[in-house]
Amino acid sequence: MKKSDKYVPDLRGFIGNCESNYLRFLRLLPAIDEQSEWNFGVETASEELSKVSICVVERSKYTVTLRLAQESELADWMPQPAITVRLYHDAHMAEVLSFQKNRYVRSRYEYPNQNMYMPDEKAQLNKFLGEWLDHCKQVGVAEEVPQFG
Repeated sequence: MKKSDKYVPDLRGFIGNCESNYLRFLRLLPAIDEQSEWNFGVETASEELSKVSICVVERSKYTVTLRLAQESELADWMPQPAITVRLYHDAHMAEVLSFQKNRYVRSRYEYPNQNMYMPDEKAQLNKFLGEWLDHCKQVGVAEEVPQFG
């Protein structure tokens, strides 16, 4: 991409991905309205299990904000993925709000930039989220989480 070429977000593709991710969450977490925490053991390439945890950060009438994090003893040298996602029940969409230490992900970045984010960083993160949720659904093993209440 030349400096003079402006990135134009693919709004139709982005919305389609957010809608698909919403459906992925509903399939993965069918008790999303009653439960606040989930843990999955997920196989890695070395056949060890890593842990993916999902917890409710905030709940309102039309939205639920979730935090997904992966922990593995195998990858001390590599940052573990952590994503904050908001589910919009009225629009049937799930959107990545933050990733790692980036507290707010913009829909478009000028490139190059100080943090070297790609122009379509948010679209890529939403695509990554879909792949991560598919992986949890396909090879994840749900662990029992104690319910307090």
